[in-house]
Amino acid sequence: YFTSEWLTQQMMLFTVAASFILCFLSDSSITAKAATAAGQLQTASLPQCGAVQGAPGRDGRDGREGAKGEKGERGNDCLCESTQQNDVLRQEILALKKTHYELEKLFTRQSNKVHELELQLAFYQSRNSHQDCESVQYMQELQSIPAAYQCYETLAFFIDDTQYVAVLTHLDNNSKRDTVSVIYEFDGQQIVRYQSLRTDGAYAGQHFVIDGENYLAVANQNGQTLGHRVKSVVYKWDGRKFTVFQSVGTLGAWDVEYFSIGQEHFLLFANHHDGSSHDVDSYVYIWREEKFQLYQRIGTKGATAVKHFLVDGENYLAVCNHYSAASSSHNINSKIYRWSGAQFELFQSIATYGVYDVEVWREGRFLFLAFANNYNTAKNSHQINSEVYMWRSGRFHHFRGIATNGAAGLNAFTVCGKNLLAITNHKAGKTVIYELTGSEFREYDQLATSRVIHVVTFHRHNDTFTIISPSSNSVATRLYQWIY
Repeated sequence: YFTSEWLTQQMMLFTVAASFILCFLSDSSITAKAATAAGQLQTASLPQCGAVQGAPGRDGRDGREGAKGEKGERGNDCLCESTQQNDVLRQEILALKKTHYELEKLFTRQSNKVHELELQLAFYQSRNSHQDCESVQYMQELQSIPAAYQCYETLAFFIDDTQYVAVLTHLDNNSKRDTVSVIYEFDGQQIVRYQSLRTDGAYAGQHFVIDGENYLAVANQNGQTLGHRVKSVVYKWDGRKFTVFQSVGTLGAWDVEYFSIGQEHFLLFANHHDGSSHDVDSYVYIWREEKFQLYQRIGTKGATAVKHFLVDGENYLAVCNHYSAASSSHNINSKIYRWSGAQFELFQSIATYGVYDVEVWREGRFLFLAFANNYNTAKNSHQINSEVYMWRSGRFHHFRGIATNGAAGLNAFTVCGKNLLAITNHKAGKTVIYELTGSEFREYDQLATSRVIHVVTFHRHNDTFTIISPSSNSVATRLYQWIY
């Protein structure tokens, strides 16, 4: 069925779209006229008005100087017809340029209105198509994992029909980094300890499958003996448990991302620090001859997070740059790279402020990108907006800002047709969940959370769960279930 809200939005969209099209056609006509006038001006003959040239002097005789030539006649003050025509053309071009500028502004405004209305329509359509679970209200705590370690990331994945939750730990209670991360088995009701993995200051991980085999890559940030030059590890599932498969060189790695392009498989490690500087390359590894080999280095500055995504069949990487040692500032650009067919090349730069995390998600045909800004060096403040961008006209454009306080983690997910974005505010001690209601982010819920960096949401059959992991060994990791 169609609600009155939906029908009203459809009529508004039609009206704005019609205006948008008329604006585009008018602008195209103006541009064509301006080009014609400019061409006429360029080819117009220059006026031949001025003094008549004097006669040449006579040749000298026997080494003597020749007589001076006759004086030329004084030119007449004249305003030629061609000059008048050129002035008219110049004035016409100026007028056309002004009209083009105004139409361009109107074109942009109408384009933005169309996008906002389309988002509003998508919101209503999504809500109407999930009437069976429209009553979703809150998260209910299902289980807590006793605090024993600092946990910076948690991830959930299936192997066959069994779901596992990996809790990656950075420090133990004695502040030692050569500790263990834990794999839990989850049956939808409770999580039970399944396996321990030795890790070195683990910061992030990713599960992936190559040729039917299950792997788990763990980004180790800081080892007890090797420091930031500790290697990260790829584990392989042997049918019962994960075992070490390969160690790869990294420099204080903060994140890892698996992705494939065609038949090729890649791992990208975000290198944060080499022990002396944040200005270090991040590494792209490629799967060759049954193992990962270094394929490309990407210049980064204290990289904290990476994300792969697709747009119109093209492969992109979003890379967060947290801090520049050269400028001693957190106020630096993060980068978007595009796959050229042989390597990743810089595509777009976006201003960020001590950024900790990046998230990319789709809502209908719209693609969004968000950066969790943590610290503004110029203002010496953690109270700074985290920014959301939308893909439009072949690149990212600013969409909305969300007030945050030391933002550290982002998680975009959907529950019963509701498009939600969770942001952990590390300094404010709370995790806020926003709903994108058309073109605006509305606060949907919030949880009091202490020193939380990472949040992840996952689905199991028809149920939805969220895990919030604190970066403190005195606070438990908590598993929540969405009630609807």
